[in-house]
Amino acid sequence: MKSNFKKILRELSYRVSSGIPDLTNEQHLMKLWDILKEEKWPVEVRVELLKNLQEVDQALLRTKITNPTTKRKIQVRTGLGYKKTNTAAYNVAKSFLKDKGVSDDEIEKQAQKSAEDDVAKSKSNVDKEREKIGGEVYTEPLEITDEEFNKKNKENQITEPFVMPDVVKNNPKIPKKYTQFIERVMNTNKNIKDNNQKAGYYGIGKAGAGDTDSNAGELMSMMATTMNSNDRVEFFKAIDKTIERASINGEKLYITPAWSRAAKENSSAILRMMYDKYGKDYEIVGSAWDIEEEFKALGQNYDEKGYSTDIMFTVKSEGKVMKEEVSLKQKLKNQRLWNGMVSSAFDDDVLPKELSQGGESKYKEGQIKNIEDFYQNNKTNISEFLGGVSDLEDYEKTLEKVAKSMDKKERNQQLIVEGFSNFVSQYKKDLSENPNLNLSRDYIKQNLKSQNVKADKRAMDKLSMTLGLMMDDYGDKEAGNFVKEQKVIAKEQAKKIASYINESEEAKQSVLKKVQEKLPLKSVSDGDESIILGEYVINKKTLEGIFGTDDWNKVVEKLSVNPDADPPSIEYKGQVRGKERVVPITTIGIREDGEGYGGAHKFEMLVAEDFGNYVESVSKDIFGEQEPIIFPGSTATLRKKEKWKLNYYAPLLLNQD
Repeated sequence: MKSNFKKILRELSYRVSSGIPDLTNEQHLMKLWDILKEEKWPVEVRVELLKNLQEVDQALLRTKITNPTTKRKIQVRTGLGYKKTNTAAYNVAKSFLKDKGVSDDEIEKQAQKSAEDDVAKSKSNVDKEREKIGGEVYTEPLEITDEEFNKKNKENQITEPFVMPDVVKNNPKIPKKYTQFIERVMNTNKNIKDNNQKAGYYGIGKAGAGDTDSNAGELMSMMATTMNSNDRVEFFKAIDKTIERASINGEKLYITPAWSRAAKENSSAILRMMYDKYGKDYEIVGSAWDIEEEFKALGQNYDEKGYSTDIMFTVKSEGKVMKEEVSLKQKLKNQRLWNGMVSSAFDDDVLPKELSQGGESKYKEGQIKNIEDFYQNNKTNISEFLGGVSDLEDYEKTLEKVAKSMDKKERNQQLIVEGFSNFVSQYKKDLSENPNLNLSRDYIKQNLKSQNVKADKRAMDKLSMTLGLMMDDYGDKEAGNFVKEQKVIAKEQAKKIASYINESEEAKQSVLKKVQEKLPLKSVSDGDESIILGEYVINKKTLEGIFGTDDWNKVVEKLSVNPDADPPSIEYKGQVRGKERVVPITTIGIREDGEGYGGAHKFEMLVAEDFGNYVESVSKDIFGEQEPIIFPGSTATLRKKEKWKLNYYAPLLLNQD
């Protein structure tokens, strides 16, 4: 094998169309193989030569270049791996290789290989760190693979995909599956027909029964709290940019600006609270959602957790590892604490039969009679309306407007539109067979049954209310009077319930018990957990600032229901450092579950505005200087005490003599 290699290259130049051999071109290498074979080069030598020619010189890849972003020296190989995450560093590495004669194709291959190698190495190292913190619970992925999810989510994939920053993916203090979950949620356009409003859609497993938006909000708060300042900024910058781009593209995400802001504020509040408690030399070791296995993985007893804990952190300070549990609320002002049926707000047999939800009542009978009177007194107009309304040009828009006035949830609005349209269609069919057809409850029941849908009282009354609202919108006065009377009947029932709470000591105690459950101030007083409302903190210090004591048993003795307030409220009445104070804690709302057709009332509790003001002022004063986090466009920033003229107990002096 004494062939002259210059002769071989000259022969190769004759055989390639350009006349110039390119040893990174696959076709040119195939021709070179043929020439070497003709020159009787052994197979193993030919293979070794072509292998070496196809690889970028390893010495070139090990050459040090300057990363323009960090100003630090990195290898060319490392720079190529930054193609998606650090374009400036990638371009420096690419330019270096091009100057050395390496082709674009080969640079691209090496960039992909470097990125894959970095990911594999990173995954290996990060998972090892995760296992040290929380074992297999921390390293397990979501229950469906990326390939399976992408196939499932193909129709809902947003136009400009979200990529979770590497600094978040590689944070060992966050269970792996939660970074995957947030990434999938951020890449999904809202589509309730696919049920992607539920977290289970994304493969999160046993926690998947919850709503996507609230679950994502809690997890973003948890994740952000474990990050350093720079990583938090990068995380939220990526989140907010994707939200903005999706909005421009006409896409709707479950993680909205409000949820992003809440996560920023929640994490800021938690960190400021920890700084106040432990000083600057503390470390967050690990984080957990409200999942028993995760508590156990971090060495904590799940049976001892707070009543409404959403997330938990293990914190190391002065050589000891301690537990910090947090109950999260998206915001402070007008935060809904509970929204359930009236019957579930009271212990058994507390409400008299006429106010309870089950069985017959004068309230339900009154609504039914009002509906029947509407049918009877407005026969002609109803028949004409149902016979021709679907042919009107603005029918669909009017029906959609009515549906929105009846329910805030998009899915329920769709059901109202579909239900009424199907009812009208069936009515016209039945009318063609029976010209003397008149609307009645019996007919409505028959119509619904023929469609194989529910035909109970609620369904029938809902259809009647939709009809009344539609006719009212088109100017029918009788329909307008019917709608008003349905609402009046419901409001009268709500007033009766509120009055009974005021008159019955047993009913009052049931309501106070519900307050204690939903705003877990007792758990705070016991030191089991802290409550984070937006960027504000309720812990033992805050309780003392508001009530003059952090002993919940002393506070609860002074709680009472004020039915005369507008809206009715739960109030603390007592002395705080020698002065009589009134502190409204929650407001009470009683409203029909489906106005005009529900047949039952809901009981709603919101954080009272005055209580929110107290919490805000005390929280600012106690925790205002802690944890210098700055998020653009958010109030969750470092505060200076001199900015606040109110002192520690100032809220107790607001609007008080």
